Amino acid sequence: MKEINTKIIEEAIYSLCITANTQYSPILYKNIYTKYKDTKDKEYKIKLLNILKNAQLAEEIHRPLCQDTGQVLVFLKIGQDIHITGGDLTKAINSAVKKAYKKNFYRKSVVKNALFNRENTKTNTPAIIYTEIVSGESIEINLLIKGAGSENYSITKMLKPTAQKNEIFELIKDTILSAGEKACPPMVIGVGIGGTMDSAAIMSKKAFFEEKNTKEEKILIKEINNYLANYNNLILDIKLQTSQTHIACMPVAITINCHSTRHANCKIKDNNIIYTQKKLPKIKITKETISYKEIKTDEIEKIKNLKNGENILLTGYIYTARDAAHKRIEEYYKKREKFPFDIKNKIIFYAGPCPAAKNEIIGPIGPTTSTRMDKFCNLLYSNGLLATIGKGERTNDALKVIEKNKGKYFVAEGGIACLLAKCVKSSEIIAFEDLGTEAVRKLYVEKFPIKVKY
Repeated sequence: MKEINTKIIEEAIYSLCITANTQYSPILYKNIYTKYKDTKDKEYKIKLLNILKNAQLAEEIHRPLCQDTGQVLVFLKIGQDIHITGGDLTKAINSAVKKAYKKNFYRKSVVKNALFNRENTKTNTPAIIYTEIVSGESIEINLLIKGAGSENYSITKMLKPTAQKNEIFELIKDTILSAGEKACPPMVIGVGIGGTMDSAAIMSKKAFFEEKNTKEEKILIKEINNYLANYNNLILDIKLQTSQTHIACMPVAITINCHSTRHANCKIKDNNIIYTQKKLPKIKITKETISYKEIKTDEIEKIKNLKNGENILLTGYIYTARDAAHKRIEEYYKKREKFPFDIKNKIIFYAGPCPAAKNEIIGPIGPTTSTRMDKFCNLLYSNGLLATIGKGERTNDALKVIEKNKGKYFVAEGGIACLLAKCVKSSEIIAFEDLGTEAVRKLYVEKFPIKVKY
């Protein structure tokens, strides 16, 4: 029986965390480039160009592709002729994740309990671990980084066992449209069909890295792509797995992933680690431009008079605040009838950056999903907030509040955190420092690219 020491597994997990967070998939990179070359839509072309540039920059400076360095999911295939030595396997995996996220200044986003204690563990652990026993004398590790912006729009649905293909296609379509810009398209869609409710969901994630489809599955993927042809700008790739199920069941799980779909893989055999990730291909990118209007944050009337659809380069002070900070702001206001910082004619950026490395003003930063902050819109806009910056659509109630108070809503492109960080020239925590990435920061930005959404 072959022995593999947990120290080797820990080394592998540590490296995979770095690879998944900083290196774009070469296959998806080529897919993005193909879309970039083929599209006639100027603004969509710029969006894809930014994704390509961000991928190149992240690989060059070894920093995360996205500020949301996510939950770590580890899928293990352990050969049954292997004996694992050196200590507890789960502890070794979590130790590797903790070290990777601390040493490389990645954002820690895991809370202790979903319902009872949403205090950040500050280690990005525990990881979510799935173990499968297979034949052989090796261990295969697939590591997936899962951000919340896309995960929040993933679903599991129990269809009737007599469901037709079109019902599945419609479910996929509705899920994609629901995610929209909130999931950083073009998206990679993982579909799991069969098993039980829980195993279908796991299959939908394994589909991202297990691509040995049957002939029937390949035909089904082609049929799904044809059915969704009108939504080509939202879709980068479709992945699929199917399995057996109960005679009375038809579980369908759809995992939404952003265009990055951060995944890394290795195999451990004879205590040697064999990595599979390749560098990005050398692709020549032509320069593309669109018309931007330069605006300063203290030009209040100019901002109020901006029109929907205008592209802006924003310069001046803005403030970061997202879920936990908004909750604290509301509690602070209810107790004191004032805010922890002056919001009159200010702009709040829904963002939680990665920690800054030693040579950085701020770590990779980008917008989070705006709808999660919609319930706070009335409190802030009615008390003088000028505008917010986020990603995705907003609820009708939030838009009514913004209109009533003559405010603005801007969107920033998601999934280009390294590029956006270059626009930040100063950063200072001004409230709720204990919240870590969710603390309120005062940023000075130069030519920060946004679009007037409302």
